[in-house]
Amino acid sequence: MKKLTIFLLLVVLLSTACSQTSKILEEPPLESVDDVMEQAPTVPETEDHILLTMEASLADGRTLMLEAFGKRIDEYNWGVREVRVYDGEDLLQTVFAREAIEPEWDHGDGGLVEDFYDYTTCWSPEETMEVLDLNFDGNTDFGLFGWSPNNTIPYYYWQWDGERYQFAFTMLGAEVHPETGEVSSEYKVGGDGILYQWDYYRPDDEGNLYLVRQERERYGFPNLDSDRGGALETWIPREDVVIRPRYTAEQGEDKLVLIRREIPVYEVHTDNTVSHFTEIWELRDGYLQMTSREEYVYSEA
Repeated sequence: MKKLTIFLLLVVLLSTACSQTSKILEEPPLESVDDVMEQAPTVPETEDHILLTMEASLADGRTLMLEAFGKRIDEYNWGVREVRVYDGEDLLQTVFAREAIEPEWDHGDGGLVEDFYDYTTCWSPEETMEVLDLNFDGNTDFGLFGWSPNNTIPYYYWQWDGERYQFAFTMLGAEVHPETGEVSSEYKVGGDGILYQWDYYRPDDEGNLYLVRQERERYGFPNLDSDRGGALETWIPREDVVIRPRYTAEQGEDKLVLIRREIPVYEVHTDNTVSHFTEIWELRDGYLQMTSREEYVYSEA
């Protein structure tokens, strides 16, 4: 009887151990880090998050990291509210978009109180920010896509002053030309017979840009051979006048002087034949004079 009792106890113990082993084997495996990350909640597009990250190298050898924070502001557009500037792991500066929006759009009537004006407007996160060296000092500057225009894209630009970024200006269609040390701005005007306009800037000793010349494509002249385009004009600032970059295309005729005009023209003769010429007009002795008139022959197609 004693042997039977011992045998039954052994059977119970073995059954319990097997049951525990089965439970251990049936435990689900631990989730991988990737699985956990995939299940982590994502920030909604309509809440502020990182839209774009770009590097900005400096002349002293450092490379800053620029993080554009913003959100989707409507069905078609994204907006940047701030740019966080990191030097390694240290937050060096926070640049707010309103630093540029207020001076550009506030007319002193208190009309920019809505939160909407805290954000830029751009059609994709990938184009919200760009980096470039605007004054050729070896320090990377950056711009924020300002708003969605009808033609040329405007950017709000900040320049590195040696310690931090400062808002500098708004410019349309900016392009740097290291070979000439110039920055150009191209945009469509559409008024006063002007179709397109190009502004060319250079940095002064302090790295601030100033206008050196302006080129215009103008129409509306008599006998203009418009098949070859409009007249190309070159304007420069008057003596002792300094013009800084600005959003508006109206630099002021009183601040500029027309020094050259190249105009394609045609001439109808009495026998109804037509000749074509290219006239060059230049500023001489205080007024514009024609200095060249060469015949132009269309090549046969």
